[in-house]
Amino acid sequence: MKIMIAVPCMDMMHVGAAETLINMRKPEGTDVVFHPNSLVYDARNLLSLRAIQDRYDYVLWVDSDILCPRDGLYTLLDDMDAYDTRMVSGLYVMRSFPPDPVIYDVIDQPRISKDGHMVKQIRTYKNYHEDSVFDVAGCGFGFVLTRVDLLKDVWDKFGPAFAPLPWASEDISFCHRANLLGDRIMCDSRIKLGHIGTMVYTDRLIKRGGDVDEKH
Repeated sequence: MKIMIAVPCMDMMHVGAAETLINMRKPEGTDVVFHPNSLVYDARNLLSLRAIQDRYDYVLWVDSDILCPRDGLYTLLDDMDAYDTRMVSGLYVMRSFPPDPVIYDVIDQPRISKDGHMVKQIRTYKNYHEDSVFDVAGCGFGFVLTRVDLLKDVWDKFGPAFAPLPWASEDISFCHRANLLGDRIMCDSRIKLGHIGTMVYTDRLIKRGGDVDEKH
């Protein structure tokens, strides 16, 4: 089993995130690969090509502002085996109030309303199942495990896997392409991740809400 941990980043990484990445349990031979100072979709495309060309089996995508749980990678690997999926995410939330989870139960291209306006068809999965593994239409790429054969299939069918569609970010665009392939995407909400901003954001804040206007 050959695993790449792929970290798109700028020229710095949060100390707290780096510490949890170092301390996270990893199978022997796991490589941590940073791609700094690039647009995020370019970084993801180049990292995915490297994973394909170097014959990795899995890529764990980790954002540079995410706090990794010690056993998170092993749990995602177990989920893949148990649920026969090629893509499974942990649970983290936006750096905003209220802090919405970065998972989606609807991802589709916009529809045109009767008055000619485009209507967004991306919906946050707010009433998700707590402490369980469940299907989603898509997720962010803050902490998500993908099989490399899924990355290759998306490249072979659509070209650059993370090229952003006109109506979606690079991670949602990838999920949409995986959906078109008929792949199953899942989330394990037992894997609770901190998201570093001016504070650490976790799923515990979802029910609390707040009045702070904090950018994500």
